[in-house]
Amino acid sequence: MISHLPIIIIIFPLAIAFMILLFRKYSPFLSIVGLLVSFLSLVRFLPFMRKGEEILYHLGGWQGPLGISLSIDGLSFFFSFTVLLVGIMVILYSIPEKKYNHNYYFLLLVLLSSMIGTIFTADIFNMYILFELVSIVTCLLVAYYQQGIALRASFNYLLISTVALSLFLLGVGSLYSMAGSLYIPNIFAQMPIIFTYKPGIVLTSLSLFITSMGIKMAMVPVHGWLPDAHSLAPSSVSAILSGVVVKVGVYCMIRLLYGLFNIENFHFFKSSLQLLMILGAITIVFGAMMALAQYDLKRMLAYSTIVQIGVILIGIGLHNNTGLEGALFHVINHALLKSGLFFCAGIVISQTGKRRIIDMAGYAERNPLLVFCFTILSLGIIGIPPMNGFISKFMICLSAVETGYSIFALIIIFGSLLTAAYFFRVIQVFYSKPIQQDTRLENSKHNKDTVLNSGFFRVFAICFLASLSLLLGIIPSLGILIIRPAIGILVPVVLP
Repeated sequence: MISHLPIIIIIFPLAIAFMILLFRKYSPFLSIVGLLVSFLSLVRFLPFMRKGEEILYHLGGWQGPLGISLSIDGLSFFFSFTVLLVGIMVILYSIPEKKYNHNYYFLLLVLLSSMIGTIFTADIFNMYILFELVSIVTCLLVAYYQQGIALRASFNYLLISTVALSLFLLGVGSLYSMAGSLYIPNIFAQMPIIFTYKPGIVLTSLSLFITSMGIKMAMVPVHGWLPDAHSLAPSSVSAILSGVVVKVGVYCMIRLLYGLFNIENFHFFKSSLQLLMILGAITIVFGAMMALAQYDLKRMLAYSTIVQIGVILIGIGLHNNTGLEGALFHVINHALLKSGLFFCAGIVISQTGKRRIIDMAGYAERNPLLVFCFTILSLGIIGIPPMNGFISKFMICLSAVETGYSIFALIIIFGSLLTAAYFFRVIQVFYSKPIQQDTRLENSKHNKDTVLNSGFFRVFAICFLASLSLLLGIIPSLGILIIRPAIGILVPVVLP
């Protein structure tokens, strides 16, 4: 049975998604069951990952390059673990919302299945196909409420994603024209020969992949789709977009950059890593400045996501054990923290009917537990100990200093200071007295029970994410446990 678990992890939530169309009344329950089965199936591979093993599954028994192969190694295990963990929390958070019908849960499960497929596939063309499916389903979820401005944001996202994936397909075609294969290990084996005779093809493919994945992960200056899509989507969708959808772009960037172009004498590989660090620094400064200028709570959180993507890019570009550990640790840290923050923002906006930060003055009096969780999660995003965000940022900064790139450590610290400015502004508003009394707040003063006001499942999801983030900050070895196998794949010679 365990030999078939890789495909089960992908198709079980997909099968449940179609069952939801038949048993609409039980959509939340079926969704939770589908994701839990996939999550527990994935966890069974943890002992193999810790030993540095790779699990290969060949559909129909046809091995690559002729057949379709799935690969679970340390890197794909880590990213799929993050996707499924956040996905379960999103489903729990969505349960009290009556506006989410069976179509919502259907799309959510299809999205999660396609993301896992993108992560597991060992074929770059199937990576393109599945990532295209991720983009289409994301577009539908952003426009779920079918409001005019959200429809526009959804269309912009689809248009920009199409451009990104078209560039990705051109990169795939360039490599296939030379290697005659779409199987990543086969292409990598032939890459030294291709580079010897056709270095322009290799450089072109590298440029196309970096540009396309840069768009998907909202790297400045190709970030234009993210602020509208994240701020105008339903809050649960915003959480999964910021938490894991952009991380699939990060995964593809790492997988292709290190898995295809990390060849001897290819000096463009090191140049591309340095370029990523420069773009990461620009992304941090631009995202932080834009977040500081926002009046809309969710739009501020959206630009904050851009900042954290910049931090991850610097960690990836450092190309050493500590830097990559910090980058991957920041991937899961940001997934937990930002999902929780969007959950909090969704409840605040729902209960106050306001989106402007200044209009939320005095909200802490109504919902003290929620504001406390928001504060804890904010400290994590800023990078204040003992939160998990501090550990990952510290690792990246330490690596930057050790490798002679202290300027990037200073930029991360500068971005964190700006992050503190705009998050503390929100917290101050929550705890301040309202300028004029809001009748909604006045009418709810008699009932400050957060569980009754917000729904048990929503409060559980937020408290779980906040607690797990704090736990990873106090005991970071729990996160390093699932990160180390991935680092062993990327830079095996650096590890002891």
